[in-house]
Formats: sequence, structure tokens, C-alpha cells
Amino acid sequence: MNDGLYISRLLTSLVTVVLSLPGVAFASCAGLEPVPAVLQVSQGMQRELWFPVPITQLAIGDPEVADVSLSSKDSFLLVGKRGGATSLMVWTACDREPRQSQVLVQGAATAAVAEPVVPFDQETLPSQVQTDIRFVEVRRSKLREVGMRIFGTGSNNFLIGAPGTGPATVPVGGVGGVGSGAPFPLVRDGFNILWGGGSSKFLLGLDALENSGFAYTLAQPSLVALNGQSASFLAGGEFPIPVPSSGSDSLSIEYKEFGVRLTLTPTVVGRNRISLKVAPEVSELDFTAGITIAGTQVPALNVRRTDTSVSLADGESFVISGLLSTNSSSAVDKLPFLGDVPVLGAFFRSSRIEREERELLMVVTPHLVQPLAADAQLPDLPGEQLRRYDPGVFRQLFLENGDAHRADGLSR
Repeated sequence: MNDGLYISRLLTSLVTVVLSLPGVAFASCAGLEPVPAVLQVSQGMQRELWFPVPITQLAIGDPEVADVSLSSKDSFLLVGKRGGATSLMVWTACDREPRQSQVLVQGAATAAVAEPVVPFDQETLPSQVQTDIRFVEVRRSKLREVGMRIFGTGSNNFLIGAPGTGPATVPVGGVGGVGSGAPFPLVRDGFNILWGGGSSKFLLGLDALENSGFAYTLAQPSLVALNGQSASFLAGGEFPIPVPSSGSDSLSIEYKEFGVRLTLTPTVVGRNRISLKVAPEVSELDFTAGITIAGTQVPALNVRRTDTSVSLADGESFVISGLLSTNSSSAVDKLPFLGDVPVLGAFFRSSRIEREERELLMVVTPHLVQPLAADAQLPDLPGEQLRRYDPGVFRQLFLENGDAHRADGLSR
């Protein structure tokens, strides 16, 4: 064995024995304070503790909860590994028995919940919240319709015709020739190309239509509410609904609201944080899906609404709801057997393909706002320039260009 290593170990053993002898103590042993009964540390965090006398030995009850290690002769490092509790024993040169403490390790979730909330001065926070809602709806449609119609007559009361062709009645004793003025109606929702007529007894019609559409709808309601208070508004109207009375022929009228509605409750939870409960709704009249009550047509409502709660910073935006719907349909009208013949079957067949897509988004943006000062200059109201517009005869005749659609005032 190496002589230096042997001497070092021997000296360490002698020091330990001397320190354990009765009456041998350091001058600072008299002022050694008791070890804390409870030591707290968070999971994944470290805590260093110092003693005025050298530490001779350390022991931890559950190494999976916490771990200890000497960082110097008079200090050790406590490391939290997993949430829980365990015991710690510390031997020093001043005591024969170990000093014991309980170690509590806070888990990550517990530490996050237990963080103290820093109080803020309510007087320094804006007490009003302005919420902007944007409704964006895009509708796209695609239609393609192609078909052929054939109509012909012959002797011996022979008649052939596709749906929508031919005369309304057949005269007695004969079918009636094409050239004699028998009607061949045109398709109203497509383009028509006809062949035949005159002395010919056959007419062939090609009907074709391809249609595509696009619609964009945007609504931007905005509402200001006090912190913690609810507010709502409706930009639209009401339509009457007749309600028959039970046991009599009389009617009563009830009104149903429609339009752009917004209901919200903002709560300021920090200097730059807003908790917002919002319920926007957009509805419009739909007479195609309505019903008739006592001879009065009552329209249905197309409604898009959502009701949710979000947490946002001042000026942040959030898509609180979205919808993408697609509707596709395909239809084929044909004469049995003949419509299935390759190439020639096109004379006895028509097809229709229709596709519609609808996309809807609702975006919310809150702002912390303060009222304008009493002596502040207010912006012009929308249309204020047009209200005061009074041009002379010369200007109105030669210089007026009708540019009245430019947004001004608060709507800029």
C-alpha cells in the first residue's frame, strides 16, 4: 500500500477517535444551535446548510425522496428528488448521538400551487375592458350539370322524349310532328343548344351549366364592460311570430330577436391578464326553411353561436371557435339499359354534381381601456363630414364624384 495514503487514513481515524472522546469539544460547540425540526425543499431544487462545527457523518431515510452530500467539512447539500417526506440524521464533532430532522419535498405541481400570489394594487389597474369580436364566414359553392334531351315523333303514334320535353297533350289520332309547332321547352337554369326542327321529326337538346360562387361575411362587434360585470348588446331586430290561442281562433304575436348579439363578463386577474367569459351569436332570417302559421309565413333562423371562457393578455387574440363543413352531392338521371351504353348512352343520360363548403371563425381580442379625459378632443363621429357637407351649385355640378363610401370617424 502507498505510504502516503496509509498515513492519511491513519490521521483521519485518530482525529475521529479524539473527537469522540468525552470532554473533547470545539470552542463553538457551546453555541451550536439545534438542527431545524423540519427542512423543506422543492422537487429538483437544492438547499445548502452550514454548521459551526465539522460534520462527521450524514444519513437519509429514503434516498428516492431526497439525497444529501457533504459540500465541505462544515456544510452539506440537500437535494429534493421526489415529492414526499423522509428523515435526516447529522453527526457532528460535538455530539455522540445524531441530530435528526424531518425532510419535506414538495412536488412540482404542489410547489406551483403553493407559490404566493403577489398582491397588486387595484387602483392602478384599468377597471374597464373593451372586447372586440370578429365573425368571419366564407362560403364556396361549385355546380356542374350536363345532359342531353331527345324528342322525336313518327307515324303510327310513335313518340320518344326525355323528361321535360315534348308536348303537354297528345292529340287524338296522331302524335303531332315536331315541325308543326310541338313545344320543346328550354331549361331555365342552364344553357341550351338545339339541333333539328323544321321538316325534321327529331330534336336534340344539349343542356350544360357550370356555376361557382363565393360569399364572405364579416361582423365586428365591440363592447366595453366593467371589471367583473356582465354586459350585452344586440345589433339586429325582431320579427313577429303569430301564436294561436288555445280554445279560440284568435292569434297573439310574439317577437323573436335576430342579428349580432354579444354577451361577455371580463375579470382582470393581473396587471396584464384578463379572464373573459364570452358568448357571441350571429343569426339571420331564412325564409326557405320557414313554416306557415295561420296563413302567415314565419322564417327560420340560421344561427352561429359559441359560449366559452378564455384567459388572454391585453391585446392578444384567440380563435374561440371554428367550423368547416362540406356538403357534396351527385345525381344521375338516365334511361335504363340505354343510358349505360358507352358513348351512345350520353343521349339518354344527364348528371349533376354539386359541392358546397362553409368555414366559420370567431376571434376575440380584449383590451384594458381607460376613459378619455374630460378636456380631451373627441374624434369625429362616423358620417360627421357628410352631415356637414353642403357644396355649392358649381362644385356639385362639376366636381362632385360621389366618393361617400370612405370610412371616417370611429369606424376607421
